Amino acid sequence: MGNEKRYRKERKIREVDVKDQEWGSDFIADLVKAYGFDFVTFNPGASFRGVEESIVNYNDNIPKVITTPNESLSVSIAHGYAKATGEPALCILHNVVGTLNGSMGIYNAFADRVPIVILSGTGPMRKSKRRPWIDWIHTAQWQGNLVRGYTKWDDQPVHIDGVADSITRAYRIANTPPKGPVYVVLDHEVQECSLESPIEIPNLDKLMAPSRMGADPDAIERAAEILVDAELPVIFVDQVGDSRAAVNSLIELAETLGAPVVDKRMRRYNFPNTHPLDLSGTDVYKNADVLLAIDVWDVDYCTKKEIGITHTMTDQIEGEYKIITIGTDDLESSSLIPEYYAIRETEVSILADSELAIPALKNSIVDRIGDSKSIKEKIQKRAQKMGKIHSKQREEWSLSIKETWDEKPIAPSRLAQEIWEVVRDDDWILVNGRLAYGGWPHKLWEINEFDQYFGGDSGGGGVGYGIGGAIGGALAYLDSGKLPINLQQDGSLLQFPSALWIIGHYKIPIFTVVHNNHALFNSTNHRMKLAEVRGRDSSRERALIGTGLDDPITDFAKLAESMGVSGYGPVTDPEELKPTLQKAWDEMKTGKPVLVDVISQDR
Repeated sequence: MGNEKRYRKERKIREVDVKDQEWGSDFIADLVKAYGFDFVTFNPGASFRGVEESIVNYNDNIPKVITTPNESLSVSIAHGYAKATGEPALCILHNVVGTLNGSMGIYNAFADRVPIVILSGTGPMRKSKRRPWIDWIHTAQWQGNLVRGYTKWDDQPVHIDGVADSITRAYRIANTPPKGPVYVVLDHEVQECSLESPIEIPNLDKLMAPSRMGADPDAIERAAEILVDAELPVIFVDQVGDSRAAVNSLIELAETLGAPVVDKRMRRYNFPNTHPLDLSGTDVYKNADVLLAIDVWDVDYCTKKEIGITHTMTDQIEGEYKIITIGTDDLESSSLIPEYYAIRETEVSILADSELAIPALKNSIVDRIGDSKSIKEKIQKRAQKMGKIHSKQREEWSLSIKETWDEKPIAPSRLAQEIWEVVRDDDWILVNGRLAYGGWPHKLWEINEFDQYFGGDSGGGGVGYGIGGAIGGALAYLDSGKLPINLQQDGSLLQFPSALWIIGHYKIPIFTVVHNNHALFNSTNHRMKLAEVRGRDSSRERALIGTGLDDPITDFAKLAESMGVSGYGPVTDPEELKPTLQKAWDEMKTGKPVLVDVISQDR
């Protein structure tokens, strides 16, 4: 379960020869090259033409340019890449307009706590250098104001001698928990100034993020005491999966305590879903007397539920309970949007990196258990009970798919199961798909290795992240032997269909299966529920007015073919589903990108 295989490339600082630098942008290009970035994503724009030219010609396309026809794609690809690698990714935006277009992607990354170094062109700031009209309307004072409410930090150096400080500080801040996007603006003159002499690259190894934050030993001892004394401690997780070591330690902690682990959002690979203590998708937590929330930003999301569609919340836990938290969320103090969530009373709140805190807590629990036979027996019985609940729930999910197996349109549960039967024996990774297919992949698939899933949620709820995030994840595992799977929602893909051109142009092998219910169904569903409460027409047909994507229904297979991706479907017959998926999967295994369009039920 604690698989130690590593597929992703380890980022390494590159040695850079600066002797041929001539322009400010040459130094900037050398600096990002030295950081070891593999890729840079951008929709080209004249405001950063200096950096663009230096990367391509002066540094021979290192890092490799990924051209994106939309700035939100630039950011979402970087978002997926950073989430998959655990390291900052790089993208560039074109002054005011590119930043505005990419702002949804920036917000998604901010809410998802993902490190991205975003560079942006601007200016000229010197008014005498501005061309009439265009340079005036595309130059902001100061451009960072556009995104300051949802980035960790921004800067705009006014001279080339300040660039190294800005970019190295940006990288360091982005990669310091809680991680997030940073934004550095580069004026036209900073990029295109002539250098009197080359500028040396600073020692980047000495400018990295500070060491991880350890846990207060007294707080760890108190938490261990509460957990050992508990009758049903439940571990909630959200972003433990930012660290492989933390996930492995979490498995040991859960086993030591015999405590169920519940992951409600599936934003990371936090815990193997085949482990007997994985109780995600069950309501076992309703009887908890202690909640241990690790890297959980919103405890209310774990414990509370909306009554109908009233926006009135009720606590799902039936008795009194204590809360223990571990994480770095208290370091996030302000932003334009209150994504620090509701404050909760806690018995113990441990401000620490979970990679260090989890093993410390486990060791303290082991010491407290000691040789006590009664405590060990309690833990063993609890673990056995949780294992039975786990097995029963998995079995119920497997059996329930038979109820809709032959239905038309194709049921999402069957779609998820048929994909699983096709891919299960290969070395795959799910690069997007938490929200797709009604959550069935996590119910039916065996996701028990760190390199099988890194999260398919945008974090900020901005529609359209999925296809870009999938591309970023696939790039992170390029040449690794891993086979990327993208479980794609149709409405999300229609936000940025040009992403298929990126996949086709760069020949990125991705197995995309489109859940084509020809609706922006989240809104459709809200409409139906609200109409029902109000005693009005709650039919799907009526709810599709303003939320439907039919008439015409998009043929994603043809769309894919037009952009260099092999298209299959649309598949409407359930009996044709598995053979079509198998044929597409076999083609993708030869290194070609494919897309299967499946006409499906809503959820």
